[in-house]
Amino acid sequence: QLLTATVKCFLKNPEETQDMVQRVLDLATEESDNPDLRDRGFIYWRLLSTDPEAAKLVVLGDKPVIEDDTFRLEPNLLNVLVGQIATLSSIYHKPPEAFVVRAKRSPTSDIMGMDDDEEDIEGEEEDYEDENDVNNEGGGGDLLDMGGLSVNDNTPSSANGAGMGDPFGGGGGAPAAPEARMSKVCTPEKSGGIELWAGFHQVGGAVKLELDIRNVSSNVPVSNLAIQLNKNAFGFSPASQQVVCNPPIPMGGSGKQTVELVNNPNMLVQAPAGQPASPQIQVAVKNMATGLVFYFAANFAFEALFSSDGALERAAFIESWKSIDDQKELFSTVSDLPPSSTDIDQVAAKFQGYNIFLIARRPVPNAVGQEVAYFSMKTTTGMIFMAELTFKQGVNAAKVCLKTEKIAFGMQAKVALETLLRSS
Repeated sequence: QLLTATVKCFLKNPEETQDMVQRVLDLATEESDNPDLRDRGFIYWRLLSTDPEAAKLVVLGDKPVIEDDTFRLEPNLLNVLVGQIATLSSIYHKPPEAFVVRAKRSPTSDIMGMDDDEEDIEGEEEDYEDENDVNNEGGGGDLLDMGGLSVNDNTPSSANGAGMGDPFGGGGGAPAAPEARMSKVCTPEKSGGIELWAGFHQVGGAVKLELDIRNVSSNVPVSNLAIQLNKNAFGFSPASQQVVCNPPIPMGGSGKQTVELVNNPNMLVQAPAGQPASPQIQVAVKNMATGLVFYFAANFAFEALFSSDGALERAAFIESWKSIDDQKELFSTVSDLPPSSTDIDQVAAKFQGYNIFLIARRPVPNAVGQEVAYFSMKTTTGMIFMAELTFKQGVNAAKVCLKTEKIAFGMQAKVALETLLRSS
């Protein structure tokens, strides 16, 4: 600091500080045993002796204001960047797929860095078309080296999407709707003593907003709320704006309420060109008993949009996968998975509850212990997503590749898969 201050004084008033700067530079470059200080002294010396005007620009130039822009980022993008710390994504503030141009690849190519050898795709198809046919059936074109999934196999996918026999051990009644993942969205300080938790899930084909209302410090029981959504990327609005708490919730009590969300074209906000759609749902709530209005925002759980008819026919999966440009692929590696998320059978069973359907699975050629599974999903609004998940035996991680023509919502679909994989 003393060295820099002396150089600044010299640049502003050279006549009176010539001897002082000379003495300080001598001390810094000849007598100091601190390498950083010595290097800085040499840099200042060379700047001053070579081009004093350039030295002024460097030493006296305006420094950029340091600002924290963490909360200026979309929460969904922020979650992606946190997982990409120590990569270029954290510098550019962009997801990898926004600036990395990937070479054309096959689902059987190297995954998770476990096999560094590049293989010729065409040769691979010839070598493994018969050997890795998991159904031991010949003929037909192979789906991207996906054994047992031939375009000539017209057997329709079963209702559960397995397509190769039920991997879940039999039928039974309709599974219970998955629980909504709840998060605190409003504190008592901002909502007149009411703490609010919210989450999204699908029940019987309808998207529901679940509310957990906790009266922390309000003397007035919570009996009637009015709710309204801001315009959003999904076009959601409440089927009914009235939320009636019966019985009313006294201080210290809590209650759960469900709000059905319906599609309203007037509430739809289109994503900016080239940008991912925002997952955020902004909500205004009015406590009718007190007249207080408060607000919260919550990220929509995209898996709540997946419909029960999302199991693609095998031939349709093949054609759709091949027809989507590689630029519309999204990639990620999900690590630290629970044991249930490293076994394809268990993953398929978990995914089925969210209308994510297993289409096929196959071993990865020349990679012992590696296996690939292919899934399809379709939203209630008709958007189709296809995913390739690659696992390695003994490794608690998975590589995710997602393809879709609706690339604006691709990030949300990928995050949904990652979230479900991380769940127990």
